[in-house]
Amino acid sequence: MFQFNNTQRRIWSLAWPAIIANISQTMLNLVDTLMVGHVSALAIAAVGLGGQVSWFMFPIMMTVSVGTLALVARFVGARDFESAELVLEQSLYLAFILGVPVMLFGWFFGDDVLRIMGAKGALLSLADSYLKVVFLFYPIRFVLFTSNSALRGAGDTKTPMKVGILMNVLNATFDYLLIYGKLGFPRLGAVGAAWASGIGITTATVIVMILLLSGRLVIRFSPSWSFHPEMIGRIVRIGTPTLVERGLFSFYNFLYMSIVTRFGDVALAAHQIGLRVESIAYMPAFGFNVASSALVGQNLGAGRPEEAERTVKEAIKMVSLFMSAMAMVLIFFPRYLVMPFLTSSDPNYGTVLHLASIYLLIVGISEIPLGWVFVLSGSLRGAGDTKSPMYVTAVSKLLFRIIPAYLLGFGFTIGPLSLGGMGVVAAWVAMSLETFTSAAMYWWIFKRGKWKHVKV
Repeated sequence: MFQFNNTQRRIWSLAWPAIIANISQTMLNLVDTLMVGHVSALAIAAVGLGGQVSWFMFPIMMTVSVGTLALVARFVGARDFESAELVLEQSLYLAFILGVPVMLFGWFFGDDVLRIMGAKGALLSLADSYLKVVFLFYPIRFVLFTSNSALRGAGDTKTPMKVGILMNVLNATFDYLLIYGKLGFPRLGAVGAAWASGIGITTATVIVMILLLSGRLVIRFSPSWSFHPEMIGRIVRIGTPTLVERGLFSFYNFLYMSIVTRFGDVALAAHQIGLRVESIAYMPAFGFNVASSALVGQNLGAGRPEEAERTVKEAIKMVSLFMSAMAMVLIFFPRYLVMPFLTSSDPNYGTVLHLASIYLLIVGISEIPLGWVFVLSGSLRGAGDTKSPMYVTAVSKLLFRIIPAYLLGFGFTIGPLSLGGMGVVAAWVAMSLETFTSAAMYWWIFKRGKWKHVKV
């Protein structure tokens, strides 16, 4: 019988609650897609496109959360809980303040972003209505995300898991009530999914804040209602490269989704369904990302850089095992994974099923390197090295995803060389290629070892 060594046990103790929490979130996403999918293919496309726009704000949220996790982990590793709690307090203030302009941007300019991405007509109208509700809850979403990052940095992954499961149960319940108009609630269709999400997020945030104020968790929130410029500066200094990195990621994703959108609504629907199914495979990777981030930061804070390196290597072994299993499922059973998201009465049923199955086959090949990307990037951020992920994203996604997706998707002619467009399949091949190159770049950075000496 397989047994974990001490390092693997520590990794697993932090990873499994994060995996369960992410499975819960992913199952909610699947429920969203299933419920919206039974409204119409247009509704799926609108929610998927609206979701992509809302994720453009993710870099701002990451700016606070990454700096929070890195600093809390360092201070907890050094047994300096007073400083860890100061980081938490300042991060919560900063998160809420940054969430307000994000909310206003989405409310007033979301439709302009959708137009730039190629949305028009009924798709534009529905996606914009969905977006306005999603952005309304962004200040609260920022606070919840930051709170969870602080707890994970302190080594508590169980509380975010429990609260996350409750949040998702509420979300799924209100999905049913508001999308279809059950038990006297209005029938809101795709927009009902946005309101359900907001209700879940708000409830979860209230619960987490009560727990942090109660002092029953590993760290507590003791509000002084004052700003600490030096600590805010440290949070922002660590997080700023992540803002740039995630900004580049969102911009590249914007370009990538613009390419996919231009292949038509059917291709976009297949892409969104494929993404939702593939997101199941992210679950182990996310858990090991969280575990390695926290443990690397804590080991460096305790003055144990060699143990930090050993932790990363063990996490890579473990995530490779989990991701290989996920890859087999995606590669050998794609049609069965896609079918629940479609209704046979939809005139595009056969085409969407075929394309989404191709998507899962292509990305299944790159699941193991995807796991490496999660672990290595998370470990670097946990160490406070947020510049290296910025460099990897800047280079890899442009050269190996965006450019190949465009050239191979639409075709090109350069002198005597001419290639016809391969359509949306080329975009998926490019995405898989970029995963391999990113994993190789992260491994090279990790082996250099400079991350062990980053000052936070």
